[in-house]
Amino acid sequence: MSEKTTEEIAENWLRALSDVDVFYEFCAPDCRVWHSSDDKWMSLKAAIDAVHSRGGLPPFRNSRYTLTGKGFVMQTSTTLDGTGVHIVQVATVKDGKVVSAEEYIGPEMDIAV
Repeated sequence: MSEKTTEEIAENWLRALSDVDVFYEFCAPDCRVWHSSDDKWMSLKAAIDAVHSRGGLPPFRNSRYTLTGKGFVMQTSTTLDGTGVHIVQVATVKDGKVVSAEEYIGPEMDIAV
């Protein structure tokens, strides 16, 4: 099987936002995941298991990606407990697989406060 391009992986990432198990298809088995909400690195499996334990992912909107020299940046939005939330994910790709993903989460808020 041929190695996926970074753009193909980014397109599949969009699909994985509605089916978290799809991440296994294009992430390296030893892929590490970091979230700004807890400042911890974890394994891909632990991250996916955590999503399942919370009942899955919320519906996302406005999802898009930008390719970079080392992978891609994914941007998306959702609503959690009535609050708009914006998410940026920085994925590093090596040898046709995502090897790390960093997720930055920010709620919508009035910055003048």
